[in-house]
Amino acid sequence: MSQKKKALCALLLLSCLRVAAQEEGWRKPGQLKANLSLLGVGANYELRLLKYTTLNLEAGVEMGLAYSSNSYSYFEDDHWAYAGVPVFSGEVRQYYGIARRMAKGKKVNNNAGSFVSITGGTVTAPLFSKNFATGTYGFVTPAWGMQRSWGKHINFEGRFGWMFTPRNYYNDAAHYLSIRLSVGYVIW
Repeated sequence: MSQKKKALCALLLLSCLRVAAQEEGWRKPGQLKANLSLLGVGANYELRLLKYTTLNLEAGVEMGLAYSSNSYSYFEDDHWAYAGVPVFSGEVRQYYGIARRMAKGKKVNNNAGSFVSITGGTVTAPLFSKNFATGTYGFVTPAWGMQRSWGKHINFEGRFGWMFTPRNYYNDAAHYLSIRLSVGYVIW
């Protein structure tokens, strides 16, 4: 066998080992993360259900801030409203394109990849608020998102979807654009 063929075989073998090593990182049975999102803090546990399907359980406190210049608004004299509300949710994620990412040599550890998801959860009464209605309501959010890793413990996530609430604080059915940007620390 010529030197070129040996080098080519060695290169092919090493690339397969690299993909297999990343596949093992992808097959992590579960991971616990502490998150800091654009307007909140929380923790989540992502549990592997199938090869590329996970259940993401989250608990956190999300913040809200609003301003209205309308003199007939719900707000008091200063027209500002804010709140910090506990949020509990469960999300089923279906990751896709993982094999393609691995073949290109991109990181897939800590569930780095793109996904589609459906989230269901509850928003409870605010821990603190000013000019905000109170109450508890449920929500459902279909979404598309992506996670990326930096090193062994840092995780970035972006998720974009549409939230549906059968009843909100004002006892109305509603729907909202849902955008989530967060940085997480993978604990284990």
